[in-house]
Amino acid sequence: MTPGASTGFGTDRFEPSAAVRRAVAALGLAHEPLAAMGGTSGQTWACGEHVLRIGDPDVLDRERAAMAAAAGVVPVPQVLQRARYVDAQGRARAASLLTRLPGRPAGDVRGLSSRQVRRRGEACGAVQLALAVVAPAPVVADAPNSALARAARQRGLAGADSLLHLDLHPLNVLVDDAGEVSGVVDWANTAVGPAVLDRARTWSILTLDPAVLARRDEPRVAAMVQGWSDAAGFEALPAPARAWACRFMLDDLAARHPGDGLAHVRRCLHANTGTGP
Repeated sequence: MTPGASTGFGTDRFEPSAAVRRAVAALGLAHEPLAAMGGTSGQTWACGEHVLRIGDPDVLDRERAAMAAAAGVVPVPQVLQRARYVDAQGRARAASLLTRLPGRPAGDVRGLSSRQVRRRGEACGAVQLALAVVAPAPVVADAPNSALARAARQRGLAGADSLLHLDLHPLNVLVDDAGEVSGVVDWANTAVGPAVLDRARTWSILTLDPAVLARRDEPRVAAMVQGWSDAAGFEALPAPARAWACRFMLDDLAARHPGDGLAHVRRCLHANTGTGP
């Protein structure tokens, strides 16, 4: 998910823009029906029986490499077609047609009990631990977020490099009817760095993101967070990793939450760096 995208327990809907239709035409799929999928970036669309991703060519290249690396551990979409084109502003763009994985977002908890939701959170946390051992894809090392991950080492965070998703939350993990994980999607934030950063990033999303905080008192949201936290070991996250995740969130959400909207994230950052507010 790109900066500013939704991380809540739900989906958003949009009409296809001219840019989306241009991408579909580049793939030769103009006849396929389109339907927006979750998030606010407008870069992921249901395209017939498949999924359309549009964006910067380098980003889509890294997504493809990351998914190929993770495929041995978790179900991920496969790239069926790829096309490059130029948008109305003359910028290079790319479109990928992906397989559509079965299941629904883990954050879609309609009709479930708190116990069922907690087990779903535990399944997501287990998948996060499995991803921690995936070797990094070389092309991902050049990702902007990889530079941020390297900066974490300079602040005292150790650990071998692994593939990082950096946007693992209940909308980007799919589950089947039995509550088992059926796929991990949206690898736009992928990077290379210490595996603990992926858990720290998810911890920050599930405990500090304003969209989740607004619903933290809902039993099923609390159950999801607790199940994921227990399975992924959020309580054991080192302070440097938590501080890194706070900085990442402040950069990621600053435009959407001006003023004091992220004051709680700054307090958490200070608490994990030992500095004053």
